Amino acid sequence: MSPVTLSRLLAGAILVLVLGDPTDACTCAPQHPQTAFCQADVVIRGKFVGVTPLSPTSSSTDEFESWIRYEINITKTYKGLESGGDVLFIDSWDEEHFCGYQHPAPLNGEEYLIMAERQDKRLIISFCSFVSPWGQLPPSQRRGVSQAYGGGCACDVVPCHSPPCELSGGPQCPWTDGLQDWSWQGPQAQTQACLPRPGQGTPPGAEPFCAWETLEGSFDEATANSPGP
Repeated sequence: MSPVTLSRLLAGAILVLVLGDPTDACTCAPQHPQTAFCQADVVIRGKFVGVTPLSPTSSSTDEFESWIRYEINITKTYKGLESGGDVLFIDSWDEEHFCGYQHPAPLNGEEYLIMAERQDKRLIISFCSFVSPWGQLPPSQRRGVSQAYGGGCACDVVPCHSPPCELSGGPQCPWTDGLQDWSWQGPQAQTQACLPRPGQGTPPGAEPFCAWETLEGSFDEATANSPGP
């Protein structure tokens, strides 16, 4: 695996290799869904319909040689796939202590929102990737994925772990959900996006001014839930 891909996949992960239950070996730093969307190479909605172990080749020099491959039926594409197609294959490490993604059984056809990274010709998800049942996402997050998050990729969502929230300047929004809830699932994650706002007198090419915008009631729910690419 290339160092760039590995660092991107594990940028939100803190690996603590300990004896005992491997599920305790990987925890993930907070990541706003907009950040996950912008950092992902591919974002789709689809159904997990199959899983296959992959055998390492004799010429493999990859440190992570135990892989599994998920077969996914695509129901909607949001980012990264220009050509049409109904099936997508996404890989992950078959080891939880290396932050491998383990899809819950059984494969019952439930739709998931999946944000994957690209490594050469391979798409990869990890334990820390944004992979969530579509039906459990609040309508505002669905609208964010469909219509808003992509417009905020020039903005930077900065987690605030303790007050005062320090920003380094530039197009940033302080993410304060963690001050009230350590799960970071407060109103900014659930209902808001960090989006650029036009400023009077801003010269062309200058960094935008970014601010939180509430998505509730701002976008078309029918469009956010519509099938197809």
